[in-house]
Amino acid sequence: MGSKMKRKVGLSILAEARQGEFDSCVGLLSKVLSNPIGSDDAKFRRLRTSNPKIQQMLAVKGVRALLIGAGWVEEGAEFLVLPEGVPVPDLQDGLDGLEAQQRDRQASQDAAKLEVSQQRKEAQDKENEQRKVMKMQIADDAAARDEPGWTAKAAGVKGGKAITSCSDIGAQGGGG
Repeated sequence: MGSKMKRKVGLSILAEARQGEFDSCVGLLSKVLSNPIGSDDAKFRRLRTSNPKIQQMLAVKGVRALLIGAGWVEEGAEFLVLPEGVPVPDLQDGLDGLEAQQRDRQASQDAAKLEVSQQRKEAQDKENEQRKVMKMQIADDAAARDEPGWTAKAAGVKGGKAITSCSDIGAQGGGG
């Protein structure tokens, strides 16, 4: 499998990673890919796989395939090494793919937050509308009580039977 194909496979596997896993490795992975681009220092070309931070990064599916696709090679069980002469565009391509994924994930998160926010606003608007209607009904009822000839009516009774005694509203006493 060619290095370009391995980069693609690594990126596509990484795209399936849960957000927390992705977030845990993206910073270090970006550094691992970008440091050899900006510096010829040999320390940026050798990763000790037993290092806890490197282990955590490599534990995320797709990371190892992306690194190998960008030119890194396994040296025994202990190291990943970037040989001299690996083309910078291979590293840059891996880094660009990683950054594009990061932007896409951020855009998805922002869109999800916006959607939740809009749903909350719609629910609040509906609730406020219901409150307005209720206030108007209460105001209408208060105005009706001031009218001459108003009598209390039993709620829920068709036609509204006039209340004349306690038993009309189910308050006979005798309980207890």
